[in-house]
Amino acid sequence: MLRFGLIGAGAIAHAFSKACQGSGIPLQAVASRKLEKAREYQQMYGFVSAYGDYESLYQDPLVDAIYVATPHGLHYEQMLAILKHKKHILCEKAFTLNAKQARHIFELAKAQGVFVMEAMWTRFLPLTQTVLKRIQSGVIGDVVSMKVDFAFGGNPADEARLMNPALGGGALLDVGIYPITYANLVLGKPDKIDAKAKLTHTGVDGTVDLTYHYPHQVAHLHASVIEEGGKDAWIYGSKGSIKVPFFWGAHEAFIYDLNHQVIEHIDLPHKVNGYEFEILGFIEAVENQSYRTPWMNVENTLEILAQMDEIRQHIGVIYPNEDTL
Repeated sequence: MLRFGLIGAGAIAHAFSKACQGSGIPLQAVASRKLEKAREYQQMYGFVSAYGDYESLYQDPLVDAIYVATPHGLHYEQMLAILKHKKHILCEKAFTLNAKQARHIFELAKAQGVFVMEAMWTRFLPLTQTVLKRIQSGVIGDVVSMKVDFAFGGNPADEARLMNPALGGGALLDVGIYPITYANLVLGKPDKIDAKAKLTHTGVDGTVDLTYHYPHQVAHLHASVIEEGGKDAWIYGSKGSIKVPFFWGAHEAFIYDLNHQVIEHIDLPHKVNGYEFEILGFIEAVENQSYRTPWMNVENTLEILAQMDEIRQHIGVIYPNEDTL
């Protein structure tokens, strides 16, 4: 089985490490800018090696694949460095700051003969896949509209990752990508996108509201990192509706009839914490040398990033370090 290296030591890195530990996936090395932080992870999760710099991990011959758990604005340059060592990459969303950077990474990965995949765990959840199958079965009739929210409140300091344009801060890349992904999973690529945002004084989008227009449907999407709000997905059809609480990491969903009576409760508990499904999907794609999964591929990443590029044009958000090609 693939032996993983990990760069970055934040909350998502904990989730990844717990999923690997609970699934018997080898954790070979962890690197942080602070060696003591890396050693803390080593003791907590059983990494074989700990490094105080990323380059040492890239050079470790026992590391087969690297999970990138750093802020969005660092992904592109870090993946460029990793690819020089011909390592497979599982990179946390948002994959890069824009579609142009992502396209370049995928081209280099193909030339190097390695697999690079965006870590969008929502796509791999059994609950997500089951909800899509139930929609396709016609249980709620024809889908008419969607309402998907991912908002949480807070007052982050100016230097915090979420407020920093250079790190890809703001609601869109951090949490807005989840409602956008869900709309694409259910309804596909929109014909038109309307977008408006509440910008912070640091120039990032604290809140973003999107309307995705389709020939016969509409999706209302909301994301915020400065205001408390909803965290559920609602899918409305001609015969009923589906509610998915905490949709991005969900294990349950409720199907209602037109009288809002529950007609089905789906409950598919995670084996560990939900991240294990994308990790195992990544491993399978490498080991069978398909370098592709049914639930996440190059086209998915490029399409979502292209939509977010368009949204940022509408709302006037530019990252200072995104034009690095």
